[in-house]
Amino acid sequence: MTKLTTIDLGFQGFSRIIAAFAAPTGDGRFVLFESGPASTTAELERGIGELGFELGDLAAVFATHVHLDHSGAAGGLARQTGCAVYAHPAGAAHLIDPHAKLLPSAERIYGEMMIPLWGEIRGVPSRQLQVVASEERVEIGDLTVTAWHTPGHASHHIAWQVGGDVVTGDVGGIRFPGATHVLPPMPPPDIDVETWLESIELLRGIEPERLLLTHFGAFDDAARHLDELEGRLVRWTEIAEGTLAAGGDPEALGNALLELDDDEIARAGTSPENVERYRRLCPIVESSSGLYRYVSKRQQ
Repeated sequence: MTKLTTIDLGFQGFSRIIAAFAAPTGDGRFVLFESGPASTTAELERGIGELGFELGDLAAVFATHVHLDHSGAAGGLARQTGCAVYAHPAGAAHLIDPHAKLLPSAERIYGEMMIPLWGEIRGVPSRQLQVVASEERVEIGDLTVTAWHTPGHASHHIAWQVGGDVVTGDVGGIRFPGATHVLPPMPPPDIDVETWLESIELLRGIEPERLLLTHFGAFDDAARHLDELEGRLVRWTEIAEGTLAAGGDPEALGNALLELDDDEIARAGTSPENVERYRRLCPIVESSSGLYRYVSKRQQ
């Protein structure tokens, strides 16, 4: 049975922050799950070489969603190699023409750090973009990939299954090797806790042997992992509801969640190195604005 291999993209010079996953197709080619940002293409190519492939052997990229840390390099890879890019129907337009909405939105957030962080983003040629329905199977060589629409973190999110491996993107949360702690990343604009919980239940039903997290790596305790993620989502939503009821703003919510997580991450025995990774990748005060927005809209 094919098992996916993790490629560390060395984002901003840090290890174990952003991953891509590779699988051979049995005919001399390979596919990628996630492309990572365009700024890490050199590290991606190095990792591909270590697996015995060349970039020209790339048959397809399977994107979990259009956020730049997950699929920012997809357009460049598609143009360079001629590979197909598979994505959610709601994300297709953003991948084909990122300059219409995706990049202007990101530029407002990142400003002059846009290029250093994410690199030069290029659109996927429309003829190479393939949209997939939930439960649709894609066959490339000997490889069979099943798409599972899993909204919650983003409306255009897909988890990809190959045998017992499931690439979860961000709907499976954030966790690092050597740690048990699972965080839900919650940037705006389309966090939806209700559909996220439904997606977690869907992932449970698949009964994966391993969850492959873009942030970061493969974990074989899928049931425990998903239980922890679900519990934290529920607790954080209750805190958000209480914060709004008390007239608090997004910063107040972020500070309350950070105080709680500082305690929980310590009780989980998380190493200082991994605590730094969690805080670097998922700054709770900043990213909690997505949860605040969700709860505000639901109450209205």
